[in-house]
Amino acid sequence: MKQWLTLLALTVPLAWPLHAAEECVIESVPRGTKGPGPWIDQDNWLAPENLRIGLQSFGSFMPLLKIRVTATGHILRPAPRQIELDKLKARDPLDQQQRDIGFLLATRLYADGLLVLRDGKVAGERYWNGLVAQDQRLLLGATRPLLSLMGAMAVAQGKLSPDRSIIRYVPALSGQTGLRKLSIRRLLEGESSFDWSSQDVDDWLVSGGWNFGKTASGIRAWLNQPGRWERGFATNQKLGEVGPDTDLLVWALAESYRLPLAQIFCEEVFEKLRPENAAFWLTDTQGTELSAGLALSLRDFARLGQLLIDARNSSRRSRIPNWFIETLTASTGLRTANTSDLRGLKKGSEFRYGFVHLGGAQNRIAILGPYGNSLYIDFDRRLVIAIYAAYPRDHTAGMRATLEQIWDTLASATQPIGKR
Repeated sequence: MKQWLTLLALTVPLAWPLHAAEECVIESVPRGTKGPGPWIDQDNWLAPENLRIGLQSFGSFMPLLKIRVTATGHILRPAPRQIELDKLKARDPLDQQQRDIGFLLATRLYADGLLVLRDGKVAGERYWNGLVAQDQRLLLGATRPLLSLMGAMAVAQGKLSPDRSIIRYVPALSGQTGLRKLSIRRLLEGESSFDWSSQDVDDWLVSGGWNFGKTASGIRAWLNQPGRWERGFATNQKLGEVGPDTDLLVWALAESYRLPLAQIFCEEVFEKLRPENAAFWLTDTQGTELSAGLALSLRDFARLGQLLIDARNSSRRSRIPNWFIETLTASTGLRTANTSDLRGLKKGSEFRYGFVHLGGAQNRIAILGPYGNSLYIDFDRRLVIAIYAAYPRDHTAGMRATLEQIWDTLASATQPIGKR
């Protein structure tokens, strides 16, 4: 993989002025003083049994930035033909029985929301378990591919050089000798990470405010503690996840633009979506955006997929570099797929820049967040499938196989009868 992105070292203020275009408004929102209930707290709000509440009540547990666009949002229009979920049949990967798609979504995937876009129009939309179209859901690990996307844009704009060390862009880390050979390219590809102990990960979560503990110094102070990066790379790499390495990427992005990450996201990506709802980005106690902290409504999440499709078809009018999309969609060829990490998906599926290049039919990619939250993009069919779910494990082969069945069935149902 070639070409790449940026990282950052700024102290993020509680508020900042608008730019001349005055299209992005970003507001600091303190952590809520009242939780969702007496049995959900800082240490269990993302436990499997509390996901449906925790993923939408994040403001009760962490401070955040509210991101909105002053321009009028674009309302998605319905497609001429609507999908009837309860009439579509697919093989249940768990017991090999024929089931309707509505059953697989609600019972196997624990889905809370589904949106299908065909040619930018809504071909199907359904919500379960109290989720509504205006609700923002925390993406957690599904934020990672968007950081790589913003990094690719920074490379295309000359703000980052893929082969330079991260220290070149984050001078505050100049004393970290373990980072001197860490290139922007390696960081953005996300195909390797440092070897962190379980205690390291626990401390990292506390420093960001995800878990209960002393968080006053914030995530960047933790990243820059003496000797923090004096370690090797993990031999048993779990790809597609966020971690301390990803917060380095956040830092580099902010430094390369000399703007807070939320401002970069709004100006480079969010306002291009013509969103219907505000976005949120969780921060630590210092106001620094966290690498797993983006929250979007399902409709605006789906718009991200449509943005990539439109960028590929009209690259001259998009800030998203064509090489980035072509890298995501290029056939596997002689590359070795990461099948151990992506069991349940078709052969040839592999991680690229945090996205998943899907095996099987060409020109399909996905964002695979934890708990079934996912975004499927088929460039040839101009099809986007956005799903919010509360699957009780972050990732399993059965969950991925269920997603594959749902994607294939919905993709076929959106096509004219003669082309299915």
